[in-house]
Amino acid sequence: MTRRNDLQNMQPLELIRTLRLAGRAAEARALCAQLSACDDPGCVIAQLGIDLSYLGMYADAETQLKRALANESLSYVDRYIVIDELCGVQFILGKFHEAHEGYRALRGREYAQAFHRLIIGDDPVWQGVGADDFLSMEEPVAGKRIFICGEGGFGDFVHFSRYIDLLLRDGARAVVVEHIPAWEGIFRQSDDVTLSKATAEQRAIEIERCDRITFGFSLYARYQRSPYFPAENPGARIAIDPARVLSDEASAQLSVETTLPKIGLIWKSASGVRHEPYRSIPLERLESVLTSGTCRLYSLQVGEISEEERAVMNRHGVTDMAPHLSTFGDTARVLEKLDLLITIDTGTAHLAGALNRPVWVLLPQACDPRWLDCQRFTPWYPSMRLYRQTELGNWAQPLADMQADLAALSASVAPSSAESP
Repeated sequence: MTRRNDLQNMQPLELIRTLRLAGRAAEARALCAQLSACDDPGCVIAQLGIDLSYLGMYADAETQLKRALANESLSYVDRYIVIDELCGVQFILGKFHEAHEGYRALRGREYAQAFHRLIIGDDPVWQGVGADDFLSMEEPVAGKRIFICGEGGFGDFVHFSRYIDLLLRDGARAVVVEHIPAWEGIFRQSDDVTLSKATAEQRAIEIERCDRITFGFSLYARYQRSPYFPAENPGARIAIDPARVLSDEASAQLSVETTLPKIGLIWKSASGVRHEPYRSIPLERLESVLTSGTCRLYSLQVGEISEEERAVMNRHGVTDMAPHLSTFGDTARVLEKLDLLITIDTGTAHLAGALNRPVWVLLPQACDPRWLDCQRFTPWYPSMRLYRQTELGNWAQPLADMQADLAALSASVAPSSAESP
């Protein structure tokens, strides 16, 4: 914890970030509001807009980011960064079409140099690759071989895989998708759609072989003209490898006879994305779910589990499935056996949605722009339900809503049954 006298010596934006990262969202928001209300806040306007966005203060963020863009001296690269942030803010404010127009510009050739510098960087693999090598927003793809280079994490891979078949519909000769080896057990390949390992050597080969290069986020800009179209199956390319089977021990754990719904849990992320520390939720905050006695619980949480978390799991009889989850193919097999997944915003949430498995997602008030302004349901996945904070860092209302819905679910599954937790 930062000491009080240290805080007093900090510049405003530095103090805001320190408070936010320390979990002191209310204090950070109050200070941000004071700065935003000033004609001259004494800091970089663009950075203030970004910090407002990080705290979920989207209306104020939009104002400051637009104010920053009015400054003609803003550099080319900084302008890209500010527009990118503004697009995210507008998506969440429900201004989809305005946001999408700006995002298409960023992902088009107008900002190709900034994109190359910020997204691709100085990787020698990209030497010699110019703006004309990237697929533009309106360019025909008929007869072309398209390489979809990896960008983002597993959730992005799943979410944006829906656009692959739109490339084929438009006449692409072949599509090659970059992936991490642990992802391959859930992707349906075909004669015209194949996977390529995300290594520097293989990427260089595919760049040389392809006619155009693109990215999942760029396909989102190209094809997703409204939040409700295209209506193609979000899991068109996401499918469980029939050869993938769970271990006998895992199968036995999931096959336990019970009249209660079987529910999976994921409560934290190790990705360190910008939405932390608010994206994850302490396991003890899920006590209302763990102690309800109306479900049988399974942890799909991978990575390090603290002693405190292990104690909570043991106390409530949560079955740990992590030892059986070496790939997302394994996770998909577990999701098949569960009645519901309760999770924070993770790649597994996208996987469950793409597989059309019931999934309830706990969202912080400041979250990924892809969730738009949706409060309960999302156009991306028909089987997904959202539980969204109205106050950054405060999970009380989302958890109360979830607990009520969980009780209703349990009653509908087993209206006259009871089982000890």
